[in-house]
Amino acid sequence: MLRDIFKNNRNSIEINPDIKLAYLSQHQGETLNESNTVLEEFFDAGFKTNGEIISYISNYGFYGEIIDQKIGSLSGGEKNSLQLAKVSASKGNMLLLDEPTSHLDTYSQIALEKAIENYKGAILMISHDYYTISNCMDYVLFIEDKTIRKMSMKKFRRKIYANHFDRDYLEIEQKKKQLKRK
Repeated sequence: MLRDIFKNNRNSIEINPDIKLAYLSQHQGETLNESNTVLEEFFDAGFKTNGEIISYISNYGFYGEIIDQKIGSLSGGEKNSLQLAKVSASKGNMLLLDEPTSHLDTYSQIALEKAIENYKGAILMISHDYYTISNCMDYVLFIEDKTIRKMSMKKFRRKIYANHFDRDYLEIEQKKKQLKRK
């Protein structure tokens, strides 16, 4: 669904011309050229100098010899972090995030949640990570039986607690991440 929105190749999709989309795919090969090096990928994204790229991607954990590695040789988490860096560099005012926490370690998930919290544009995210959804989103759209329903976070948490987890699941996950932050 997010891919179709990003490509805007269906008559049923209408995007306001003021919207600049940025897309993070769960299939990293869609947005990254795996034959590029990390450095080349950011030249392709519009950066002008090595120094500019190195300074920027160091904020995402890319420094040293890794910048000369082919993207195809990176781990899933590294590729996802690289996609996040590209999405952030795109200056989009609407982010389409397809399973953005997949392959990320706890520290990267925390950084992603903080970035989402500080983001000033709109975000449409598909995720099975209940913890990230409940920490980062204002509301949830449920698609069931060919119907889209808007659900408040309070109602979403109740539904998740009742159907999937122990009563204290999200609180326990939050305490774990707070400990790791310390």
